[in-house]
Amino acid sequence: MKKFFSKENFSGKGFAIAVCVCLLIVGGVGVYSYSKVADELNDKLISNNKLTDAADDDSGAAQANAEQTQIAKTEAATEQQTTAETEQTEKAAEAMEEVSDVPAVAYQAMVRPVNGEIIEEFSDGELVKSATLNVWKTHDGVDIAGNFGEKVKSMTSGTVTRVYEDQMLGACVVVDHGNGLEGYYCNLSKDIPVIEGQDVSAGTIIGTIGDTAESEIKEASHLHFALKKNGEWIDPIALISGEGS
Repeated sequence: MKKFFSKENFSGKGFAIAVCVCLLIVGGVGVYSYSKVADELNDKLISNNKLTDAADDDSGAAQANAEQTQIAKTEAATEQQTTAETEQTEKAAEAMEEVSDVPAVAYQAMVRPVNGEIIEEFSDGELVKSATLNVWKTHDGVDIAGNFGEKVKSMTSGTVTRVYEDQMLGACVVVDHGNGLEGYYCNLSKDIPVIEGQDVSAGTIIGTIGDTAESEIKEASHLHFALKKNGEWIDPIALISGEGS
């Protein structure tokens, strides 16, 4: 060893070779150290990336779940709203069906022609015994008690279509109340204040109670009031009270 590091060996080429050997040794150690440090750093980076990716995956999954939940809630709310709107539409349609057959006159102001009691009801096609004629016959209207000369009012608005004298029911006024509804006001006094073609309103005076109805002369003083809807007799009191159509 001492011989290797002698003065002769460190002169000239020997010294250069020694320096090169030292540099190679130092370089090898440096490369080894660098490689080791680089491997450690790389392992740490890979580990951190895995943790970050896992965190991102968890965050993404959570966000996706939240979005799906929100979509589900929105769809449920939309379905509920649609169901509610459908039910409301069906109810409106049912309500329209229920009133479709009721004449428009039912929505106007209505009054009773006179305010007395019903002394003879509508027979609805059934035969009843006539006290005056002593026969069985239908009673196609109602007889409303009232004093002789008491004013008779139009049930609702309309147009007077006939003013005439019937052999059985006496002096009569017919009013077209619209939508196929006709009102017959009979057993009036002969001095009728309205004329054919005249427009009347609910409560307009169209005559007074008389004693001109020969077929009902044995009854107490009254107004014979009848209604036709589309040519068929109906119960006038049921319509005025809202129970009929």
